[in-house]
Amino acid sequence: MTVQTLKLGRERFVLLKEKDYRQLKAKADAKPARKVRKPTFQERQDAGDVAEAKRRAHEPALPYSELRKELGLG
Repeated sequence: MTVQTLKLGRERFVLLKEKDYRQLKAKADAKPARKVRKPTFQERQDAGDVAEAKRRAHEPALPYSELRKELGLG
């Protein structure tokens, strides 16, 4: 592969044959897709905690003053 560099101002450019450019582009496009990693135990645990918090957010809540009366604290 024949490569020449060219400097214009502060920028450097690389000149190469179109055939070589197409080969490099084909190699880059042929790369396998990125592997999807399995979530860790902690990530699964966090996701479960978030789901449970969302479910509990819709439950009726008991005001603190009523709770104190039920427990006989005031």
